[in-house]
Amino acid sequence: KQQRREEKTRSKKKKEEKSTEEIENLMQQLPEWRRKRIQEYKHFGRRAECTLGYLQLQLGLKKLHPNFNSTEEFAYNNHGKPFFRSAPQLHFNISHCKMAVGCIIEAFPCGLDIEHFRQAKETLVRHTMNEAETEAIFAAEEPDIAFTRLWTQKEAILKLKGTGITGNLQHILSKENLKGIELQSMVLPEKGYAY
Repeated sequence: KQQRREEKTRSKKKKEEKSTEEIENLMQQLPEWRRKRIQEYKHFGRRAECTLGYLQLQLGLKKLHPNFNSTEEFAYNNHGKPFFRSAPQLHFNISHCKMAVGCIIEAFPCGLDIEHFRQAKETLVRHTMNEAETEAIFAAEEPDIAFTRLWTQKEAILKLKGTGITGNLQHILSKENLKGIELQSMVLPEKGYAY
């Protein structure tokens, strides 16, 4: 039994080393400005997520806008929303969590948020959700999934608007706030995340 455990541990370690090496190789494909930004993250997992998200953006831009310089350095609005100075009409958003990476590219403002299922802690729910949302979350069969679905919707709206997490979070999904916005949401319980 001990020998089998040691073999499993060695096998897992080899896979992790290979994965780390693969991500490091992918990072070398990034423009220098992006590599430097990604290296600011302390944890390797975050660096890997950011690398994969940026590569998705590059692939999408090459497919949708083949003449666009997809390695152009981002500019940022006052709240940190990235955009391309040379193509402000080109809108994009990248999101990632431990389990998934996603990117959206549109000709109009857009927002995307991906989150692994978070625990629906009562204090957090009451701080971020209005009364009807709070009731729906705690009445749900899976409160953590219900909370995460609503949270990703709210964060996607904030990212679309480029305002960051400011103001009253409880009313982000109100009818007046959603005028002219098409909101789509996906929950993948088998994968452990929502977007």
